[in-house]
Amino acid sequence: MANTPKPSPIEAFDATLADAHHLVLLADALTNARSRKMRSELRDRVGSAFRVPAKNRGSLDCVESSDAWLVMKPGSRLTRARFTDHKPLLRQAVVAACAAGETYIADKVMTRVSALTVSESAATPRLHKLPMTVGDWLRIEDHYSRRRWGLHAVIATQIGELASLAPSQFGALLSLAGVDKWSAAVDRQRGVAKGETEQFLDRFSKRRNKIAHTGDRQGHGRAPLTVPEVEDDLATLQSVVAALEVILA
Repeated sequence: MANTPKPSPIEAFDATLADAHHLVLLADALTNARSRKMRSELRDRVGSAFRVPAKNRGSLDCVESSDAWLVMKPGSRLTRARFTDHKPLLRQAVVAACAAGETYIADKVMTRVSALTVSESAATPRLHKLPMTVGDWLRIEDHYSRRRWGLHAVIATQIGELASLAPSQFGALLSLAGVDKWSAAVDRQRGVAKGETEQFLDRFSKRRNKIAHTGDRQGHGRAPLTVPEVEDDLATLQSVVAALEVILA
């Protein structure tokens, strides 16, 4: 069986961002807009259509949105209350989108490592400063017939640890690839005001961390989150990555 080729950084990003969009769509489509329980005549019609015994039709219920009409069978573990709050899905969409961005920037920088490590003069100043331990060197000597492959493995580990949408780490990764003043470069490519990209990445990465580490807690409850808000953030992240595709081409 042939090996599946590894996706390019942008292909991997698009696939994971599609997961985030899927979660947002489900959140929106499955949010109940129906205020009342299923009427008895409707329960009878639906129950008859699905061959639900007459004695069990009183337990039928449904949720309704502009996209879907969902019937809950007798004995279902689901209730209409489960479809009133879509924020759990939206939070996971934020987490998935951040993962897409982090994986993209790490993979994209690694694609440049081969060219940057051909010689001392080819390496960027930040790449020169990446530390390598004696243990790293001994591992390269013991396990790699080509030392440069071992060096790439050391660099990949450190890039993986740096991978983040937080502006400081995001900038550090781009600096490894030879992109200085990254914020201004991305702003220009996107056609937005100075500092807008950095502000977005800072806010978005902090929201992801808040979701992942504190459950998005705010006071005695949880922070608000809406479908339009998440859709806007996903579109902005896609715009940032599209700009990087041009800058790092």
